[in-house]
Amino acid sequence: MTLTGIAALNLTQRPWRTGLTLLGVVLAIAAYVALLGLVKGIEGTLVESFSSRGTDVVMTEAGAADVLSSVVPVELADEVAQVEGVAAAAPELGRMTTVGENTTSFVIGWPPDAFGRRSIEIVEGRFPEPQDRTDTIAGGIALGTRLAERLGVGPGDRIEVFATDFVVTGLYTSEGVMALNGALTLLTDMQAQTYRDGQATSIVVQLAPDLSASDREATIARLTDRFPGLSVDPTETLVQEYSNLRVATILAWVVSTVAVASAALAVLNTMAMAVNERRGEIAILGAIGWPRGRIVRLLMLEGAWLTFAGSCLGVLIGIAVAWVVAWSPQVEGFVEPVIDGPLILRAVAIGLGIGLVGAFVPAIRAASEDPASILRGK
Repeated sequence: MTLTGIAALNLTQRPWRTGLTLLGVVLAIAAYVALLGLVKGIEGTLVESFSSRGTDVVMTEAGAADVLSSVVPVELADEVAQVEGVAAAAPELGRMTTVGENTTSFVIGWPPDAFGRRSIEIVEGRFPEPQDRTDTIAGGIALGTRLAERLGVGPGDRIEVFATDFVVTGLYTSEGVMALNGALTLLTDMQAQTYRDGQATSIVVQLAPDLSASDREATIARLTDRFPGLSVDPTETLVQEYSNLRVATILAWVVSTVAVASAALAVLNTMAMAVNERRGEIAILGAIGWPRGRIVRLLMLEGAWLTFAGSCLGVLIGIAVAWVVAWSPQVEGFVEPVIDGPLILRAVAIGLGIGLVGAFVPAIRAASEDPASILRGK
């Protein structure tokens, strides 16, 4: 029998201890994969929500905690559009709110000529128009196809948004998951319902398509100099500096670190107890000629086998948990987990590291003991 086979067989001799330790590794790796996959998904979803609309730069109130708390005068969009290197600029009012009875969604208010409309494909009905607003209707609203499916509504139906009735004028599709689960209305109608007359949360900017990387940087610098009261950020930078995302990232790393550290201690404890119980067996191996290095490799292989199996199971469970969370009613439409090859490889590597580190100290200690002394003690 090979050394690897002996290590695997030894683990089966104590099924309860092996199983409980395996469970600890599975939970640690699952937490790591699920949490980091969701955080990466949130970041990707936010970037996609801007880039799918053709937005290259987002201008917000300087010092605002995030985009949704920003206040920007709408008339600045015309001035921004005149800056060299800017192809188009539009005010945008965004709010996270309840659409229908209990479905949370991201609602955007755009002027009729917003460049973002070109990235939206109406599959049924039309975009909202000013005449949709009546004495009993706050305005028209277009819904992403996924949101409309979840709400079970279509063009002509009424839905409650901002505690008042809007009429659904159309359904649209787009590349971004948030867009498909979002809603669009006219800027003026949204301003009236959110008490933000003349205000937007941001000015979204589309740069000229023929700009080089240096020209793009120069254009952003011109915007920053021209509007010192605004924060001017490329979409990727804005998302990376988004305060809520940074908090989520920190929490994900903290929870994952605690889980991995707990799993490492569990493996260390298991291997230490296993070595202590098998002192006589290890002494016999040394007495019949096994070199210390081989004994150390045997014990470390046991730890590696244990944590490799736990890592593989943990990755599968972590992927499942991440998608269950993403499909839950409270989260659906805001994130699709990003669990790629590098994340899976890191998770498996961490698991193997836990096994090797947890087994190393007990293995070295066991191999360094004198076999004759142990056997006489028996």
